[in-house]
Amino acid sequence: MRAALLLVHRWLGGLVGLGLAVLGLTGAALLWKPWWAGVAQEARAPGEAETLAIIAAADRLGAGYVTLPSAEFGAAQAGLPDGGGAYLAHDGTLLARWQSVWERPETLLFDLHHHLLMGETGELISGWLGIAAALFCVTGLILWWPTRRTFRLRALPPRLTRPAIILHHRDIGAVLALPILLAGLTGALMVLKPLGDALLAPLSPAQEVAAWQAKPPAARSAAEPDWPAILAAARTRFPDAAPRMIVWPKAPGEAVTVRMRRPSEWHPNGRTTLTLAGEGTVLMARDAPAAPLAVRAQHALYPLHSARMAGSALALPLRIMMTLAGLGLALLGSLAVVSFWRSRKGPRPAAPAMPRGRLTG
Repeated sequence: MRAALLLVHRWLGGLVGLGLAVLGLTGAALLWKPWWAGVAQEARAPGEAETLAIIAAADRLGAGYVTLPSAEFGAAQAGLPDGGGAYLAHDGTLLARWQSVWERPETLLFDLHHHLLMGETGELISGWLGIAAALFCVTGLILWWPTRRTFRLRALPPRLTRPAIILHHRDIGAVLALPILLAGLTGALMVLKPLGDALLAPLSPAQEVAAWQAKPPAARSAAEPDWPAILAAARTRFPDAAPRMIVWPKAPGEAVTVRMRRPSEWHPNGRTTLTLAGEGTVLMARDAPAAPLAVRAQHALYPLHSARMAGSALALPLRIMMTLAGLGLALLGSLAVVSFWRSRKGPRPAAPAMPRGRLTG
């Protein structure tokens, strides 16, 4: 049994290790995006007049949605057609604009982490890489346990020889197994939605989940969005919630979506959602803290994966832990590939022996 686990562990690492290294390194960098993104920030939530200014500026740019500034990331981010985007200040001033993900390091890193620069296909691959990371953790701990008494904690292998790399891999993997397991599973369950739904479904009755996920009724009015009325309706419905994201109608006369964050929510952009007609009539309201347990578990995946637990004292410790997990995954994945493919070459042939006897000639 142990020999079979070792074989699976080694071959899987040799085949997908570089993919895991890419996910780990990009994920670790994105955890600290607010601190290195090259844009002027004012780390606070906007007031109502500022929110209206941001909405007006994003509307002029043709945005499909805009995420409002917060204490974590102090600039609004508008999503523009064809993969473009823009950063806006609290007063609606344009801070930066890009036409593709290749134009800014943070958007490029996000696309590399989430899609592997391959669109929907890359997203599916990244999800299955998350499953592979979880399998590595489980099989690795099983393989490590009999050798636990020889444990030595080192940040790097003392030498880049195969035995030294294997010993370092074994011990660092044991230390970071649980954080990597958390990162791998949360990422996989977000991306592989049927798998996530199947695993979380037993937490709540199917009827409750279906009722929560029901589509809102169509807007009866074709009026253009009246943003002051829409924000007033949202504030009346959830007075303790902060508006976090505005989503424009996909076609004229369709409904507007406002995402809000209530104080008890972990998600930085909230999962409390209002669907409104253009004149401000509430068509549907979803109160995230009152959602079925299966839905709340689904909502918790992103804050745990990204270490963005708004308002929680666990946010910084989790960010540090997930950073170590990402860097560790990058190191483990890359060195696993090096070690595995070196071993495939086999030993060098021995030099021919010199014949004994006296030299002549």
